[in-house]
Amino acid sequence: VQSSSSAFAAVDSYELAPGESVTIASFYGKTDHIKKVLSIATTVTAKNYVQSKYARARSLMDQITSSVETNTANHLFNGAIKQMYMDNGLRGGLPNILGDVDEETKMSNADEDPRLKVYHTYSRIHGDLERDYNAFMIDPTYYSQGPGNYRDVAQNRRNDVIFFPRMGAFDIKMFLSYIQADAYEPLTVEAMAYLIEDPAVAQEVADKVCADEQSGKVLTAILTGGTFRPGQLFALNAQLNITLKVDDDAFINEVMAAASSTAMAVYGSGYWADHWEYYLDLIESYLSIYPDGEEELMYENELRYFFSTATVRPRSEKYVLDFSFDGKSKHVLQLDATFFDDEKVSEQEAFRNANTGLLGNDAYWQRIADGGQAFKSTPIAKLFLLGTIKFATRDAYGMGVEYEGGRPGWNDAMNGLPGMVGSGMPETYEMYLTLKYVKKVVDTYQRSLVIPIELSNLVGRIEDALSELLETGYTDPEELPADVPEELFNYWDVVAAAREDYRNDVQYYFNGTTVELEAEDVSTMLAGWIDQVELGMARARVIASRGVDDDGTSGVPPSYFSYNVTKWVKNGGKNEKGLPLVNAKAMRVGTFPLFLEGPVRYLKTVEDKEVKADMYDKVMASGLRDTKLNMYFLSANLEGQSYDMGRMMAFAPGWLENQSIWMHMSYKYYLELIRGKLYDQFFSEMRGGGMLPFMDPDVYGRSLMECSSFLASSAFPDPATQGRGFSARLSGTTAEFLSIWTLMFVGPKPFFLDDDGSLKMQLVPAVPSWLFEDEEDDAPGTYDDDGNLVISFKLFRSITVTYHNSEGKNLYGISPNGYKITKEDGEIVHVEGPVIPTEEAVAIRKVFGIASIDAYF
Repeated sequence: VQSSSSAFAAVDSYELAPGESVTIASFYGKTDHIKKVLSIATTVTAKNYVQSKYARARSLMDQITSSVETNTANHLFNGAIKQMYMDNGLRGGLPNILGDVDEETKMSNADEDPRLKVYHTYSRIHGDLERDYNAFMIDPTYYSQGPGNYRDVAQNRRNDVIFFPRMGAFDIKMFLSYIQADAYEPLTVEAMAYLIEDPAVAQEVADKVCADEQSGKVLTAILTGGTFRPGQLFALNAQLNITLKVDDDAFINEVMAAASSTAMAVYGSGYWADHWEYYLDLIESYLSIYPDGEEELMYENELRYFFSTATVRPRSEKYVLDFSFDGKSKHVLQLDATFFDDEKVSEQEAFRNANTGLLGNDAYWQRIADGGQAFKSTPIAKLFLLGTIKFATRDAYGMGVEYEGGRPGWNDAMNGLPGMVGSGMPETYEMYLTLKYVKKVVDTYQRSLVIPIELSNLVGRIEDALSELLETGYTDPEELPADVPEELFNYWDVVAAAREDYRNDVQYYFNGTTVELEAEDVSTMLAGWIDQVELGMARARVIASRGVDDDGTSGVPPSYFSYNVTKWVKNGGKNEKGLPLVNAKAMRVGTFPLFLEGPVRYLKTVEDKEVKADMYDKVMASGLRDTKLNMYFLSANLEGQSYDMGRMMAFAPGWLENQSIWMHMSYKYYLELIRGKLYDQFFSEMRGGGMLPFMDPDVYGRSLMECSSFLASSAFPDPATQGRGFSARLSGTTAEFLSIWTLMFVGPKPFFLDDDGSLKMQLVPAVPSWLFEDEEDDAPGTYDDDGNLVISFKLFRSITVTYHNSEGKNLYGISPNGYKITKEDGEIVHVEGPVIPTEEAVAIRKVFGIASIDAYF
């Protein structure tokens, strides 16, 4: 794989003298007509064309990455930050604020002024052209953006608001709107689309921007003719000879200020179990900038429900009796968990445009029955719906969340796990945090929840089933049996049936009737659910993991379970292959080796620093540690595991998802270390070779600026390949790195509300002394006029922040003694103490009039 050529270039002939070299430039692309090829060839082969484009590309990269300009004693680290930021934008997109038409909009964020629109550019599937299996769609227009996979975009936009405060809660509202009535989400996120429905408004915009009457008529027709995107408008302007009297920026701002926006997505294939796990990350990022915006965000917005064309089957239609792989016995598998729902397709047909033949955007949002409008709920109500259904999807032992939608979590190489009636603890930990967050919001604001009546009915049946379970007096024995206790199985069976009935009720429409739940009742109910989840989490630590050199006593939380249906009855149905369908009557839990995601997600639920440190030690001592590379395996040794798990068992150990070093998951782990204030452990891992740019370049085999999807671990059979990075370069690793950068240089909550509810600001960095000066690595520091070591970085892409370290020590979770805030008009504000007062905090958050901040330690 390392020695094969990946591309060739055609050259007529070229003679090289000894020591000479030649650079060959190749162009790849597409055109909408073959007649244009000759003119394109003439353009790209013109003298200095390549050099000019190269220079422009470098200039553009410098412009983009200046947003995170960081100056420390380690120049490789400074460069890695820039590369991570750029690559993160290519995968998740870079936000643009459009609609700035007057001073009022320029002083507002997208939540405060509806004329402002957030539009991401650059984003595309996985972000990387090097992955030739991706079907890239990159529009050759201004403001180009392609579609992206849901989890990719959700993760890589996690820090958007930290770099672009003016976008407000845009990402949260967009992603929460994708939550479906069944608590699943589509696979692909498309670029936002826009529409101006009122012809008078469109005409008003045309009058402002068009140079002549005919151009105005054409533009008005375009703006009212259906949804559009910014790049399409510029292309149509050229194609239809629309003449403007304003520049391009003024044109697009006037259009976007008048337009309404709509989120776009595509169902894809199957329902992935992890898509919802990234919402709290988005919310936490937003609250670190807008702690004063939580109540309005959660209660004063209304969001639709995405409507996909697939439906999750009930257990009676997907529990299939079949022969085991050796043909010697029979077992129950969960197969074809979802189906393409023709009736949903028929429902969408009502929105097909007779002129264009395309489905209107309203086809993708679930409606109220009998021709009603799209059903809407507040964000907190949608989070409650999400938490409720995930709580009702716990496995028979009450531990993991079932993979009952046909797909596992992010690790799609475990594609056999749903068939094994599998479940995952990573989803349980996230569900636990979601329930706790909803409870916190309800307790804080003491406002009722308005939910659809169908969900209210489900909640009632869950509560009844839970009451019946508690009435049995069941408690876990000291040693848990593999066979699921009857009391727990019966609870699971009743709640799963209630969940299936709920989904049947909302399969096509909502009834439209809502129920109001009082805050106190919601809080009490969620407290009981949280208790049950905690019991399941503790139960999982007892059932534990099993594998090579793993007897289940490592203390590291397991990630996955499977369930063998030990008793069943045929229900008379057959699947499309003619195999009999069954109803489960008893189950036995199965275990797997350790996976790194288990402790990663578990650490998010832990608040005690000593408990976190103890878990760090346990992971270090477990089969998840690659002691040769000083990194962490994605999984422990999978030898002897069933091929039913999925395609990961077909890979050689140390390759891809089979015991390799999966960079993204490793960085998730590192993020939890610094988030948990385990600073010594975190920076030891960073400089010990586990993180870029501190790896050995000869071993890594790539630029130390670039991520890889995975590194071949020491388990890989070829020693020469061990530690080498593959499938570069864009991955979710960049999102974790930017979160780490934020914690290192800004702190977890730069903005907060004091006891009086006033907005304040406080920087709490976590920067080691060797980033100020590192004599061991011959990295001299920079000093201020008073002889203090300094480092600097960009806050909100424009405000230069300088840290003055008078003692040259580690700044681990320490706030400054004071600040000097320099405004753009030259005014200087001195602040004594660690907290920046309200007036300056507001100005800094608005990124208005602030040139620099000096913080003194």
